[in-house]
Amino acid sequence: MKNIKSLSGIFLIILCAVLLLFAVSYLSFLQDMRSAEERLSASEMLTTPYGDIEYAVRGEGTPVLLLHGAGGGFDFGLWSARVFFGNTHKIISVSRYGYLRSAVPENASIRNQAGQYAVLLNHLNITRVVVAGASAGGPSAIQFANDYPERCSELILISAVSRPEPPGNEEPVYIKIIHVIQQSDYSYWLFTRFGQSTILDFMGIPQGVYSNFTPEQKQYAQEMLDVMHPMTLRYAGTMNDAEMLLANPVSMENITCPALIIHAKDDALVNYSHALNAHEKIPQSELILFDTGGHAMLSQADPVRQDIEQFLSQSGRNTI
Repeated sequence: MKNIKSLSGIFLIILCAVLLLFAVSYLSFLQDMRSAEERLSASEMLTTPYGDIEYAVRGEGTPVLLLHGAGGGFDFGLWSARVFFGNTHKIISVSRYGYLRSAVPENASIRNQAGQYAVLLNHLNITRVVVAGASAGGPSAIQFANDYPERCSELILISAVSRPEPPGNEEPVYIKIIHVIQQSDYSYWLFTRFGQSTILDFMGIPQGVYSNFTPEQKQYAQEMLDVMHPMTLRYAGTMNDAEMLLANPVSMENITCPALIIHAKDDALVNYSHALNAHEKIPQSELILFDTGGHAMLSQADPVRQDIEQFLSQSGRNTI
């Protein structure tokens, strides 16, 4: 009987400790969600024939249409622009179909999404832009450059998807895990606070790459994870991206602008064969492959920014 009472006491202590940790962590989670809500209020909406689009415009200089990847939104695009473009451009960052306040319309397709961007630029009185597509933002960036060549001065693809996965390829286990995590804001938040290296590994940044990050690069990584709160508002977009790409592969035969394609060979989320595919099919393309960097290219942020600056200065075609 004495042993049973002792075990019961230990169990109660452990249970109280767990409940206390949950309460403390959940309060911190709610505070971060409130901060995210405040950040997400800084956008505008535009109705187009291709569906409503959420967007934000920041900065001055050469206009850049920034198209985010899976798990993103206009806020993620603004963050990416700061990392890879600095503060010398006018950034037009959108939430693509299914992300944040941009719903998935009935006529959703990669071509219609590109048409949506054209309507937005008309609304903003911008004639030509640099178009930058990262990760799952690649297909609509490529499609825009193909369908509106007179409006695209340069095309930049960073770790970008350029084709559907070959038929018969089974979805990797880590992708399935990501989908589960994306459906719970609290679960995703827990990973960002207590399992950064694990969630980054799921997102295509190998743990070996993360372990060699500098303090600045680890700060970038944490910012990247944080800017995706709340994650559930981005899940519909992630699923829609895959469906659109399977239904309508992107067109590249009509691209006339210079293109810069940047990818890391150790990208575990979007294989660098996507970069090789785009380079092969886009006539005026320059390919830069890094041996390491992972999907987000955070360990190569400085050289990538320099490569982009050099590419834009050499092409010299951007006009408003």
